[in-house]
Amino acid sequence: MEWLVEVVLGAIIYLASLIIVLWTAGAIYFDVGGESIFGRVLSIAWILAVVGGFLFWQPPWAPFVVLLVVFTAFLLWWMRLRPSHERVWDPNHTQLPRVDLDGDTLSIHNVRNTDYHAENGIMPRFETRTYRMSHLCGLDALILYWGSRWMSHPMAVFDFGPDGRVCISIEVRYRKGQKFGFWRSLYRRQEIMYVVCDERDAILKRTSYLKGQDLYLYRVNLSPIPMRQFLLEYLYEINQLVDQPRWYNGVTSNCTTSVYMQGRGRLAWDWRLLFNGGLDRMLYVRRFLDQAMPFALLKEQSRVNEVANSAPAGDFGNHIRRQLSGYRLAARKQ
Repeated sequence: MEWLVEVVLGAIIYLASLIIVLWTAGAIYFDVGGESIFGRVLSIAWILAVVGGFLFWQPPWAPFVVLLVVFTAFLLWWMRLRPSHERVWDPNHTQLPRVDLDGDTLSIHNVRNTDYHAENGIMPRFETRTYRMSHLCGLDALILYWGSRWMSHPMAVFDFGPDGRVCISIEVRYRKGQKFGFWRSLYRRQEIMYVVCDERDAILKRTSYLKGQDLYLYRVNLSPIPMRQFLLEYLYEINQLVDQPRWYNGVTSNCTTSVYMQGRGRLAWDWRLLFNGGLDRMLYVRRFLDQAMPFALLKEQSRVNEVANSAPAGDFGNHIRRQLSGYRLAARKQ
């Protein structure tokens, strides 16, 4: 039995060491070296040093103890890294939204309304828009796929009737020249941002400006009180972020888990909140989406790419909704 205990303990030590070494190598590359060649050299040197320690220092628990001490010291430093609003931002992410709520009047500052067909590339625009809370009458979900069936990006569109619609999207606040990278998102290289934008901006960015993406528009079944509460949760987080920047994390603090957390757990946990490629199916199963047709047919009839790209600028939102049979059917029932 002693040999079995030794084998099991050895396996645990080597597995734990592998996880620590790989995670730390990533942190060295991204957060110490700033994704540079220098950072790559440092991370490789780190891996070689640990491998050498285990090869030439026996028994294995001895280098493992040293590894734990070094890792703990590094983790304490890493945890002290702070997010900031003071970066050189991508032009589309320079302005943080801010909201004022005075009685029934909701004012949203820095609503993005970017022109993606400008002659010299994109033309970011930021506006102040005003809505009546009493006019809130609908909620839609925009769900984006960009290649993997396991991952999606959800956005919420709030309908204020005569005041128009506004889209809220929880995203990486990209620095200038930066793109999304899952491994980067596990470290401290990207802040989180609540993008508040015109829905035409949100849609055309994905269907026209960015290539290889599929966007779906669903009518959400939600009664007025929960809908208002859902909006207020977004508004609270938007203003909190102005004063307290936060890190984006691809697993723990992303576009879907942030919605779950801001509701303080009122939304029952589901594995599809983490691997959110099945988020729209989860909403369908929980009866937040229309039940008049099978989910596969509803999804097929909710793809908005071609409809959006041919829609006129005037009356854009109403036009695309009239063209989607699944959306029309759900809207008639409400």
